[in-house]
Amino acid sequence: MNLQHRLNAINEQPRSYSMGTVEYINDQWVFFDDENEEASLLDDLMNKEIEVFTLKSWMTGIVNENGLLKTPEFFYQLTDGDCIRFRKELPYAYKMLLEALPDEVFVRYTNALNKYHYSLYDCTYCHNQMLFSGEDRSKKYHGVNFISFDNTEMVCFVQHHFERGKKEWDRFEFTWSDGRRALLTSLK
Repeated sequence: MNLQHRLNAINEQPRSYSMGTVEYINDQWVFFDDENEEASLLDDLMNKEIEVFTLKSWMTGIVNENGLLKTPEFFYQLTDGDCIRFRKELPYAYKMLLEALPDEVFVRYTNALNKYHYSLYDCTYCHNQMLFSGEDRSKKYHGVNFISFDNTEMVCFVQHHFERGKKEWDRFEFTWSDGRRALLTSLK
């Protein structure tokens, strides 16, 4: 199962969306992020999928440079003050790490993060040693990945020890900024 199917199969992860409002200022659409209160041009989202909150539900479509949202049924013109959201991008190294995890390990890891009040989208940094293992995945290789998370309440660092080859195993060591620790292991 690929990562997009995995992400869709999981109930919505907290903080998985950037949400805010749009305004038309000086002939340009500007997005005001509710979380960090920063403004950015909507140009970065052109031809990408966004959702607009209208009629008490989220409507999905592809946005163009004129602030026109193309939905499967019709076009919707954005107006000043519309609330929009779009899925956050995962850091590349982290995305590749999640794709490399076996399905069962991915689910257990995600459930552990959620249990500790973190989302897959709270990742702030990932060093993925698997990216340096070379093209021949049939050979045995092992290493450690380092992942940091911030859910705005506490920072958590995860060391992901792994081995691939004839046998596969994964061990996730969670360490919080307050000194707590937890361990998740998986053997295959």
